[in-house]
Amino acid sequence: MKEFYIRGISGLLYVALILGSVFLDQLLYTIVILAFSSLAMIEFQRLVNHKSYMPIALVILLVYNFYQSKIYTGELIYPLLSVFVAHGFLIYWLFSNKTIKLGYLSKTLLTLFYIGMGCFFIIVLGGNADLFQPKNILLFFVLTWANNSFAYLVGSKLGKNPLFSRVSPKKTWEGLIGGLIFTFITAYIFQNFYPEQSVGSYITVAFLTSVLATFGDLIQSQFKRYAKVKDSGSLIPGHGGFFDRMDSAIFVAPWFYLLVNFKEYVS
Repeated sequence: MKEFYIRGISGLLYVALILGSVFLDQLLYTIVILAFSSLAMIEFQRLVNHKSYMPIALVILLVYNFYQSKIYTGELIYPLLSVFVAHGFLIYWLFSNKTIKLGYLSKTLLTLFYIGMGCFFIIVLGGNADLFQPKNILLFFVLTWANNSFAYLVGSKLGKNPLFSRVSPKKTWEGLIGGLIFTFITAYIFQNFYPEQSVGSYITVAFLTSVLATFGDLIQSQFKRYAKVKDSGSLIPGHGGFFDRMDSAIFVAPWFYLLVNFKEYVS
């Protein structure tokens, strides 16, 4: 019970920092996410026994240029494609029984394109300084948190059938379904406050967010098994490290960004 309260309090503080910064000021939000992201990249590099500050520096440079409106939505197709290639490799690794050895270059590229670019797209979801849209950020976090929270709660109470026992023995199909259902409910409620898009659009985004969040969680668990550790860090009591707390968001963000800006890339 004590662990549950610790987890709850630290989780609420994490949420309050992010949501508070979103509604207060875009620059503050950018700084908060950039700080969390840098810590997540450092924790990831510890898992894979690697050390390179180049990915962190590149992400900071990208964020600065985007915030200054020197990079526009259409130009982000190349970082998006790079992230999707990294995701393809990670999903292949997740389902493969082969032992994959990561060299210096692959560790650096994964830090940049899997973690760094994932965090970058968390920041740019709201648009640059010329057109800030906190609604997109709010929807992204609310759906991701709803999925993770209810997947955990339903899975811990009702879970009996393992989802991917080789990587994460505690995750169950019941948790997956519970997270999906409550993500749908959250999207429906959100649509009542922001009816600019149809219920169908919100449900589609909710479905993809729930599925991708699960993949993000499983892939992070794969890296922890690779490193033979329980958590990626210990900075957030009850949750582990920032990579533990942000794993789903990091994986979902580029895809969410693509969905939000889909018309920009097909027009």
